[in-house]
Amino acid sequence: MSSVNASELEIATLWFLSARAMSAADGTFSTASQGAAGLYAQAILGVSEAACEEAKKDENVSALTLLDCLGRLAGVSQDVGEKILTGVMMIAYANRTMHPLEVRWASMLASALKLEADDFQRCCVNARVMSGMLGTHGADEIGSRSDPGPESESAP
Repeated sequence: MSSVNASELEIATLWFLSARAMSAADGTFSTASQGAAGLYAQAILGVSEAACEEAKKDENVSALTLLDCLGRLAGVSQDVGEKILTGVMMIAYANRTMHPLEVRWASMLASALKLEADDFQRCCVNARVMSGMLGTHGADEIGSRSDPGPESESAP
């Protein structure tokens, strides 16, 4: 039997399921996204390392569907829900673009959490700031950007 309390395990499980779905929504599932998810769970959600490990076990996170996740998210507090959405959006913003499935997943989470438009926008802004601060943008992406050249400069 685990020494992790049920509430903490529930939050960790919902977080990892939500984060995994967002990580896979653009067709990739990077090690960096997985690492960021674990750090976020502990630093922002206040989930212990033991709860993170327990949540990732097959009988917890792997046994749930995305519909289970959405249904259970409806029962978390607004504060926790906003933190989960912010973290999920941070993962989506990591590559500086959002794919249609990422947008859809974020929208579904916001609906399940019953967030108002202003709350959703605040989560998006916070996620953008956090993503930029964490430097989650890949070096290969930065190196592949082309120089806009002088023809892209606007004329006075």
